[in-house]
Amino acid sequence: MLLDMMAGKNVVVAHFDHGIRDNSVDDAKLVKKLAEKYQMKCVIGRGNLGKNSSEESARRARYNFLGSICKDDSCKIVTAHHQDDVIETIVINLIRGTGWRGLAPFWSSGIERPLINMAKVEIVNYAIEHNLEWVEDETNYSSRYFRNRVRDLVVRMPAETRRKLLELNQKQIKLRSEIEQILNEVSLDNSYEIKEITELPENVGLEILRRITNEELTILQLKRLLKNLEDANSGDIFQPGNKIQIGIYRNHFTVSKL
Repeated sequence: MLLDMMAGKNVVVAHFDHGIRDNSVDDAKLVKKLAEKYQMKCVIGRGNLGKNSSEESARRARYNFLGSICKDDSCKIVTAHHQDDVIETIVINLIRGTGWRGLAPFWSSGIERPLINMAKVEIVNYAIEHNLEWVEDETNYSSRYFRNRVRDLVVRMPAETRRKLLELNQKQIKLRSEIEQILNEVSLDNSYEIKEITELPENVGLEILRRITNEELTILQLKRLLKNLEDANSGDIFQPGNKIQIGIYRNHFTVSKL
């Protein structure tokens, strides 16, 4: 399926063995065997994260590996994330209270996900119908990982609920794209016009402040800072947190580290 979508392109199969399971080396062997079968270049990486590593540490190690291979600007990382992955991540982010950013997961200009609109059951059925060989990661069934517990909920989720979550996801992706465009247009010379930020919708203003402060403030600190800017007078100084200092001069503000 992915091979069909990538036809005519220079594709390198990349597999990262996290070193979490004792038998994970068998997965790498299977990937290498299949790459040879389809006459494709294959790069295998290995980490030694250990059995107690978190999902986040595994993710960072995996993308660091992929990034080390895909260095050229014309290079794209292509993953097999599917629709169920999107819904699981949305539910996890809603539970964790990550806000609107968490409703637009897997949003990245440097990564392609051609299977993102396909449910996992569709992919499994395709593999069965075409006699494709695959292996299941046994940690996917461990209740130790929060995602796996959420996955059980998603499997039982009514179709209408899935549809509504996916619609919300599309709306938030569009909003996030618009916010990123505004962020790219905002002056980043360390002197910012207050009204350029305070007169925007709150979620957009907060995202700009997040970028300006190098993502070092919590959402509550950002909201407090936005309110301070709305009421600021020339000469005011704010310290919203994490040793960040905001100085007000007339209708502009600057950002510095203490």
